[in-house]
Amino acid sequence: MEIDIRMEEVNQHYLDKVMDLAEELEVEASEDIYDARGIKLIAKGARISRSQQEKLILHKLRKPLEACIIVHGGINANMIHIEAERLADTCEPVRCLLNVLPQSGPSPVDAMRDIELGNAMNMMLTIVDKGGQAAFAHSVMVGLLGICFARRLALSEEQQQVAGLAGLLHDIGELYIAPEFLHSSRRLLPHEWRHVVVHPRVGQMLVDQLEKCSRAVGVAIAEHHERCDGGGYPRQVDGCLISPAGHAVSAADLVSAIYAGGDRPLERSDLALKIVPGEHDRQLVDAICSALRQPHDIHPALPQADAIARMQALHHRIDAVTHLYERLERDPALGGSAARKLLARTRERVAAIARAYSSTGLDTCVPADAPLFAGEEPRLAFEASVALQEIEWRLRDVARDIALSTREPGTAETAALQPLIALLDQDRPPA
Repeated sequence: MEIDIRMEEVNQHYLDKVMDLAEELEVEASEDIYDARGIKLIAKGARISRSQQEKLILHKLRKPLEACIIVHGGINANMIHIEAERLADTCEPVRCLLNVLPQSGPSPVDAMRDIELGNAMNMMLTIVDKGGQAAFAHSVMVGLLGICFARRLALSEEQQQVAGLAGLLHDIGELYIAPEFLHSSRRLLPHEWRHVVVHPRVGQMLVDQLEKCSRAVGVAIAEHHERCDGGGYPRQVDGCLISPAGHAVSAADLVSAIYAGGDRPLERSDLALKIVPGEHDRQLVDAICSALRQPHDIHPALPQADAIARMQALHHRIDAVTHLYERLERDPALGGSAARKLLARTRERVAAIARAYSSTGLDTCVPADAPLFAGEEPRLAFEASVALQEIEWRLRDVARDIALSTREPGTAETAALQPLIALLDQDRPPA
């Protein structure tokens, strides 16, 4: 899905965040700001405030706003290094991975200190930091893990730096998206992902236009949600077309998100990386899982009634999706070549998810007396719960991709695909 940022036009969502930041820190014009006709709007050195917000929104600018403003007291290289050190000391996945890395060259933590940022990226990371410690920690962790994974792939020090910088900046495109689509408590409907899936491409264009660094950094940012099996976004490219640094940042983002999302992150990361084979670079997955795998305490079993209900719902849902595909392939409304290709591609992905479902043993756990959920097997119960969640998410990913690939609303093709989208996007057993 392509998007074009017109840098002469100020993005309302980004400007809102700049104005919020200007109420906490000193934000000023680093040069005279002119509109497209050459009229000076703001003089160099002037403080940026809300009184100028409407003026900036109404005018096209001669030069991007992002290149004309600077923040004082914002994020700097030392603060990034301090956060990297904190993660290395306190974050279990990072500590495990650092312990098994080759010792040649600077440590990934020290490499984070060497990252250089221009004024625009410094501003964006400062906005990220003001959005909450967790957001900044996630950015630094993806950068740090990106370097770790690039080293495990035996990439050059230059490529390791590319992965580190791309990881640090991977989510800056989200600053240009309406906040309501990014709220952690909101479950996006398939068609609403249209607002979100563009952020890797937005990030790439921002770095390419505003930062003096290798174009490989922008490429890796654009690829951080791509998957080797073509199931990622925004371009759904195959693994052979993803750059080595892109592979590293993609895996780093996944591990960091899992760490932030629940307990026992080592086990969750290990399972999530392997649940559907082919999503990530195999060499990288083997290396990561080997580093993360270590003895764990026995964990308490999950509530049996809840687990069985979700297992049964997933079992019937996969079966229903398979039968629905068979009917849709005979539907005349989906007779066009594009629709046929979409059905074939997504059916193949669902088949891979179904194979993962069977390989985990979840399909043997549907009966209420399934031994996997007996009290004497708490570890298996935990692993089953992680597998269940991962498979549910991947079915929703397919729903998202179908919704984003369909034509204009109201067409017979779109209407024919709605039942499939709805079935794939279910996340709870029907009442």
